[in-house]
Amino acid sequence: MKQMKKRILYFMPDNPSAGKAGNLTRCTQMLNYLESLPDIEVDFLSIGDWGDWDKKNKTNFLKKHPNVRLHLINRKGSETNKIKQFFEYKLLNILPKLTKGTSVDITNPMLNRKVSNFIDRGNYDKVIISYASWAKVISNIRTNPYLIVDTHDFITAQSKDKTGKIGKLFLSEINILKKFDEIWTYSVEEEYIFGQFTDKKTTLIPISFPFCPTEYKKNYKYKLIFVGSLNPHNIKGIQWFEKEVLPFLEDTKIHIIGKICKVISDHPNFIKHGIVDDLEEFYQNTKVVICPMLSGTGIKIKVLEALSHSLPIVTNRRGVDGLVNKKSNGCIVESTGKGFAKAILRLLKDESFYLEKKKEAETYFLENHIFEREKEVLDNIFLGNE
Repeated sequence: MKQMKKRILYFMPDNPSAGKAGNLTRCTQMLNYLESLPDIEVDFLSIGDWGDWDKKNKTNFLKKHPNVRLHLINRKGSETNKIKQFFEYKLLNILPKLTKGTSVDITNPMLNRKVSNFIDRGNYDKVIISYASWAKVISNIRTNPYLIVDTHDFITAQSKDKTGKIGKLFLSEINILKKFDEIWTYSVEEEYIFGQFTDKKTTLIPISFPFCPTEYKKNYKYKLIFVGSLNPHNIKGIQWFEKEVLPFLEDTKIHIIGKICKVISDHPNFIKHGIVDDLEEFYQNTKVVICPMLSGTGIKIKVLEALSHSLPIVTNRRGVDGLVNKKSNGCIVESTGKGFAKAILRLLKDESFYLEKKKEAETYFLENHIFEREKEVLDNIFLGNE
């Protein structure tokens, strides 16, 4: 008798084909892995009126993932019938708005009902939900799939300045995570927190990248690069860099890549490239990567990308969050602008020091983030014995 294929649903509110931010890169990697599994049917569910799901990006998704079935659900209800939208969305959304600031949840009752019904109809074996803030979409399910929450990040920590509400936010996040059979995290710090406070199976996913080491050159096309999406942490970091680090860097040019270019001021040391078609060309022809990071939580995808190319990184303390090893990993951590600049200039001028840090980056990456290591963990989840 032919064995029935297992069915997996992967929920992510954003469109992974709409950019190259760390969370989108991670989603694409996960979809590529799921597509490679034998005897598995994969559905991808997203929020049509949340993510960037215009016609072009939808087409790009379908081209990149031909073996994944795409489904879009709107969170606001009818766009043409305003009366229906009021009763189905706005009226039901009053209570969630009243709890805003005391809960990490950003869903609404209508969306939760829609997604739960979708899950029930799909008869899924495993369901992966991205982010604790969206995880209440499983609130009303009546079937019994194995539920996995892919946290991506520790949401409460993003509101660390709201000291009077931290307790309520943390409790809401933990209570949401407790509804799942398994919690995924990419950060060793978050693995400890989630495991301690939920008493649920907590899995550290060793995010992997292809290992593409760069060759050492006497001359580099780009001495320094910074890759950044347009998020508050990157903006804060690059503004600090411009104010505190640039004055000590003489005439060193920094090549900046990504949507972050939209908010970066014109400066003779900054060369802005914006969104590029071939990021690999930059990595293969740069000497040093910078990651000014004063805030944020979880592991930084841009740091792992740089390490996968055996490139030394100069960063702040937040730049090494989530890494298994905080030292001897190819990263130089500096807290002052002068120290940050000094580390950059030493890497650019001291050949033996540079090669030492380059070797550290390569060793750390090969020990912790090669595809085989991640695949072993994921295969155990999706192909192992139930």
